[in-house]
Amino acid sequence: MPAPELLAFGDFVLQRSQQRVLQRDGTELVLTPRLFSALQLLVDHPDTLLDKDRLMRELWPGLVVEENNLSQTISSLRRALGDEPAGSRYIQTVPRRGFRFIAPVTVLDDAVPPPAPPAPPAAPAIVATRQPARRWALAGGAAVALTGAWWWLRRPAPAVNEPSGRVTLAVLPFKPLAAESRDELLELGMADSLITRLSLVPGLVVRSVGSVRRYAGSEQDPVRAARELDVDWIVDGSLQRRGSQLRVSARLLRASDGSAGWSDSFDAQFTGVFDMQDQISARVLQALAPRLQAGGGAATGLPAKPLGGTRNTDAYEFYQAATRHAQARRGDSLRKSIALFGQALQADPGYALAHVGLAEALRETLLAADAPPSDVFQPAKQAVQRALALAPDLAAALSEQGFSLYYFDFDWPGAERGFRRALAVNPNVAMAHFGLAQLLLTQDRPDEGMQHLRTARELDPMSPFLNTLEAGYLLARGQREAARSRLQRAFDIAPDFYLAHRTQALLHLADGQPDLALAALRRTAEQAGGNSRPQALLGMHLARLGHSAEARGILARLLQRSSHQFVPPISLAVLHNALGETTLALDALERAHAARDTQLVFLKDDPRWTGLREQPRFLALLKQLKLDGYGPGLSPS
Repeated sequence: MPAPELLAFGDFVLQRSQQRVLQRDGTELVLTPRLFSALQLLVDHPDTLLDKDRLMRELWPGLVVEENNLSQTISSLRRALGDEPAGSRYIQTVPRRGFRFIAPVTVLDDAVPPPAPPAPPAAPAIVATRQPARRWALAGGAAVALTGAWWWLRRPAPAVNEPSGRVTLAVLPFKPLAAESRDELLELGMADSLITRLSLVPGLVVRSVGSVRRYAGSEQDPVRAARELDVDWIVDGSLQRRGSQLRVSARLLRASDGSAGWSDSFDAQFTGVFDMQDQISARVLQALAPRLQAGGGAATGLPAKPLGGTRNTDAYEFYQAATRHAQARRGDSLRKSIALFGQALQADPGYALAHVGLAEALRETLLAADAPPSDVFQPAKQAVQRALALAPDLAAALSEQGFSLYYFDFDWPGAERGFRRALAVNPNVAMAHFGLAQLLLTQDRPDEGMQHLRTARELDPMSPFLNTLEAGYLLARGQREAARSRLQRAFDIAPDFYLAHRTQALLHLADGQPDLALAALRRTAEQAGGNSRPQALLGMHLARLGHSAEARGILARLLQRSSHQFVPPISLAVLHNALGETTLALDALERAHAARDTQLVFLKDDPRWTGLREQPRFLALLKQLKLDGYGPGLSPS
């Protein structure tokens, strides 16, 4: 027997096929996909104890997550439902065991035809209930409101042909035609290459490859993915590689109803994969041309050769492997990606995108792996210069040049020009929006900065990094509940992302929960792979909360490490300052300036420097960095 489509409980109606929940007034309750899945699981088993292991197994299939992730999900779901005090109306906690959905749940008859307007619609018939003795009372205004919500659910979806000013698109990783012949790098690589090509089309907003990476595998539902990614159209495909032969099927689906706007199949030698990608991109663009023109976009053609790309299959495969490792933003994975980008460039020195990837991975090691700036700056700058020499209008290279001017040279006006030039060439580059957002937020331009940060996250909605950073900035602006919601999205995507645990700690501190904050900071330090920044942050809060001995232990270990390998002086400065060692803290900050530590870009507003801001040496540093002329800004740390 199929699962019922419409389930009513309390003030809500859950619609299974559309993955949504309506409130009594007909408006949709905003839930992340994981919160919806948790609610559906609970509502499908009313008055039944669901143990924690089962909930974690079904909500995070194939992943090992901590019990704290489940607690956060249930807490967020309760807030969304207005279940306050916690568990009083809907979700009951059974201590040390699990959770139980305690509200009566009623199945609504989805087969009753909608009444003819304009007369008020009749109440939907109640054909079954999960709890016969506890039927949901539909009386008076409540019944009318719920009926209105049911009628709203049945309305036809708006046509996507209507001009909306832009067309949004995502390209999913291609699926294997046969599980035993999977080529995961090629599956994602096809999506990445199509995204690179299509993102150059004016009027077409294309989600980044990072946002679709999680949909890799044969079980993906393209229509559900389109809704999660908030796009009008989605490209879905399958492939099979046997020796030198490659077979690919692709289709363009409308997100509103799953109907196909185009589909085709291709067979070629693997060496012809790039021509195949050109053909698929052109056919997708051809199918979307009327919508782009209706929305004011220009349905222009695609470049004969992808800007910054390669026609060397070995280089292409090394590049795909490198980008996969770089996504984790941890020292070990970044070092692997740097080596793989190097192999891609050995295979094709003219591969501009690989030069950009190398520069970005090198830059990331500064913050994620305690890399010495002296080892990073020159090779990263050279990689950007080579990319721009090969492809002067490559937006990703222009964006990385902006980061070079921002993080390496402390050239604030030059960095802003770099980011804006990248976005003028291609407004779909999420990291250019992110870099510009950070720059603006440190310069007392919060509204424009937050807009670019939101745009970055919208372009890459499945990025735990961008969701976490937006949560941090929202918290810095005092928007605690918005920060909590955005951070939950990061946890939904990557439960063990260490930067998300860091921001969670700051939220706990804002909530007056220091013990929970310290626990989150300890997890951050454990997950960061030896990075000194989370350790210094843990030590700082330990000192501030009266645990000076433990903080001094962290400082001693970092000082001992610094005797034989590079430790960013800023990490030492954070601990010295928290322990009241002002002179030592200022000494370390001046060493950081001499080493051109990237973290100095946040010096003016970083809350870690409480107690130093009026010190003459600190003010002199701000002047040397040319940060003294800006008003109050924001820092997410």
